[in-house]
Amino acid sequence: MFKHFEKWAQRPNTKAKEATAQTNTWTAFTKQFPDADKNQFVAQINIDENWNVSAEMFFKAEKGFLQSLFGSDRRYWSQKMKAALGLTGMAGFSYQLLPIKTKKGLPIPAVDFTKTVLSLKKLFNQLINIDMTPDTFFMTQFREIFQQTKLRHNSAAESKRWLGGPHMSYWPQQLNFAVFCATQGCGISREIFDSGLALPPQIKAFYKFPVYFTVRRILYQLAGIQSISTLPGNPTFNKSDNHSDLASYKRICDEFGISPSSDFRFTNGANHRLGSIYFYVLGRSMKTKKPYPGYNKFSDEGGKAIKGNLIYYIKPEDVPQYNCFAPNTASGLT
Repeated sequence: MFKHFEKWAQRPNTKAKEATAQTNTWTAFTKQFPDADKNQFVAQINIDENWNVSAEMFFKAEKGFLQSLFGSDRRYWSQKMKAALGLTGMAGFSYQLLPIKTKKGLPIPAVDFTKTVLSLKKLFNQLINIDMTPDTFFMTQFREIFQQTKLRHNSAAESKRWLGGPHMSYWPQQLNFAVFCATQGCGISREIFDSGLALPPQIKAFYKFPVYFTVRRILYQLAGIQSISTLPGNPTFNKSDNHSDLASYKRICDEFGISPSSDFRFTNGANHRLGSIYFYVLGRSMKTKKPYPGYNKFSDEGGKAIKGNLIYYIKPEDVPQYNCFAPNTASGLT
């Protein structure tokens, strides 16, 4: 077995895989820690039992001792390691709350749609302690805005409009945009105001309130000079055609360094998140996994009940999509 492995390890394609793995690891490392001292880190090759090649980044903690970077808990990184990563600047201050030295485009969404994310709704739709001093606080509850994000598509014209590209007239995209700006755009991650980071409750409360306030403020500014209220529960609210001002949207994008053409749709799920097709059969709707566009059609594109291809409506699963637009971790305040 060892002889086979040794022979395999010397093959040119194996060497190429190792080089690619190391290059990709260094690229990801440099992107996340642009100010790091690269001389204090090393990318080591890993080969699993199935002979799959990968690489892992290690910090040269001491002579003869390497500490895994991405495989270790950030809360317990030493000051020496933080300094090597370029994350220190104020003695004793958590690197998550330090300003980052470079400004680069931040990924949209903040978390891959297929990954598990924590609930912003659970965080903000509850009584919250606002600490005034180490011993005194008052309790408040924010208005519930993390709702009404499941759209129902009743025509081909509207469905194809949604599939055609991002449109900020949709309430879910407005909320995703506001959450992204208030968290990822500001360098504030969930670990600052949830249980993932050991911080005093006063600091967590200090960041929790501005995040919610910024979300509300951006939604308010999207209304433009008319300042039409467009939150769930207001008479003017329409989750499929909510009021928004293009000039205001572009101005906010410019402030946060975001391209106005950025896509704030949640596109994971059936038919690129458009949803599953429902037919009307014997007085009730019936769900199917058939694709759209395809043989099945709405009435405004030629679908007929007599042909068995008439779509009643398309509706996605109820997913809290805004969660994917707030990062789990961040490298510092923007």
